[in-house]
Amino acid sequence: MLFLAVFCGFLAEYKLEHIVEHNREKEYMQSMAEDLQQDTAEISRILKFVYLQRAELDSLLNQLELYSSTHVLDVKKLYQRHFDNLGANVATFSERTLSQLKNAGGLRLIRIKSVADSISIYDSKIQYLSLVGKTYDEVSTDVGIAGYAIFDNRFFRANFTDNFIQLITTDAKTLREYSNRVFTLYTVANYYYSYLAKQKELAKKLIGLIKKDYHLK
Repeated sequence: MLFLAVFCGFLAEYKLEHIVEHNREKEYMQSMAEDLQQDTAEISRILKFVYLQRAELDSLLNQLELYSSTHVLDVKKLYQRHFDNLGANVATFSERTLSQLKNAGGLRLIRIKSVADSISIYDSKIQYLSLVGKTYDEVSTDVGIAGYAIFDNRFFRANFTDNFIQLITTDAKTLREYSNRVFTLYTVANYYYSYLAKQKELAKKLIGLIKKDYHLK
C-alpha cells in the first residue's frame, strides 16, 4: 500500500509538472506571437524607407552618369539627393521571447516540431539580417565620407537659399569614385530590402502557425 501511495503521488506530481510546462509553453507562444506582430510592423516601416531610398539612389546614379550641367537647379538637385540619402534605417527585431526561450532552455518546451523548427529558422534569419544591416549602415557611411570632397555643407545648412550653388569639385575621378560608392549602397539596399520582405513573410506565416496550433486569438 505504501508503494502504491508513493507511486500515485509520483504520477500526480508528474502530471502537475506537465500541466505547468504546457501552460508555460502556451504563455511563451502568446508572447512570441506578440513579438512577431511587432516585427511585421517594424519591417513594414523599414521596407517603406528602403523602397523610397532605392528610388532616390537610382535617380542620383542617373544624374551622376549624365552630369555635366552647372545650372543652379541641377546642382541643387544633386546636393539634395546626396544629403537626403545619407544614413541607413535598419530594422530592430523584438527578441524578448526568443532570448528567454534560448537562455532558459525554453525551446525544449515547444512540443510542436513545426513551430520549434520555424522559430529556429526565424531566429537564424534575424542574425543574418543583422549582419546585412551592419553592412548597409557601413556602406551608407562610406557614401557620406566620399561626399566630403564634393559637397559643401554650407549650401545645405542655408537650405539652398543662395542662388550661387556649386560643387567643391567636378573632377571626373572623384565623381566616379563617389558614384561607385552610391552604386554599392544601392546594391546593398536592394539586397536588404529583398531579405526583409522575406522575413516579413516568415513572421506572418509563423504567427498563423502559432495561433493555429496553440488556439490563440
